[in-house]
Amino acid sequence: MTPPSVSPCETTTSQPNDVITSLRRGLLILELLSTEPEGLLAKTVSFRTGLNLSTCYHLLNTLIAANYVVKHSDTQRFVLTGKISYPGYTALEQARLLPQLQPHLQTLRDQTTETAYLSLRQHDEIVVSAIVDSPQALKVSLLYVGYNGAAHAMALGKSILAYLDERDVSAYLRRFGMPALTNHTILEEAAFNDELARVRERGYSIDLEEFAPGICCIGAPIFGATGRVVASLAISLPASRYYADSVALVQQVLAAAEAATRALAVLAYTTPENP
Repeated sequence: MTPPSVSPCETTTSQPNDVITSLRRGLLILELLSTEPEGLLAKTVSFRTGLNLSTCYHLLNTLIAANYVVKHSDTQRFVLTGKISYPGYTALEQARLLPQLQPHLQTLRDQTTETAYLSLRQHDEIVVSAIVDSPQALKVSLLYVGYNGAAHAMALGKSILAYLDERDVSAYLRRFGMPALTNHTILEEAAFNDELARVRERGYSIDLEEFAPGICCIGAPIFGATGRVVASLAISLPASRYYADSVALVQQVLAAAEAATRALAVLAYTTPENP
């Protein structure tokens, strides 16, 4: 006789009498979703866990009500909110974050027609993580995906450093230094702290030919659900275009960053790797 199949939620070893099966099944779904940054359809969850589709829907709806899972209306996929974390979750968080922010970066590029950049805060580093080129064929050649230095001279870096503790800022500057990249680069920590205070007052950062001659940048911070800064976005453009249209461009950058922050609030993104 063929033995009965065993669901992934069940085990052939003896179990305590007070085990709550539905809780175990819910945890199984959470573990599965933790390996899928872009989420899964309910049918896929059902197939990969061996659970009945109706049971999957009930459990997923319960997890949504408890704010552990969110369902994207456009894709119908179920995704972890970030309310919980797993071993090795740091890399997963970054993988989950980029798809959420990429549309806002694209929109910023489309609205401004300027090259748009996204940086993520990764532990003690600020890393350029995505670039969408301008149709006007202007790009800061020194910047590339993976670049992680000179935050003191970049709008991307200032937007993140402005919202960190002073000790964290000092530690960053000690680690990376404050090299003079142009004649306009801020070289003194006290002057740089004053600049970060202005960023907080305005809500956005600027780089006036501090990173590359003839190029200006406008940046803004992106916050997680608990209010911690997790990323920044920025545009770069020739100084002539910046001075001709900076007011409108600042508003577009701020709008994109605020939309990205709202998107992370929906996901309850909490950045467990950045206490």
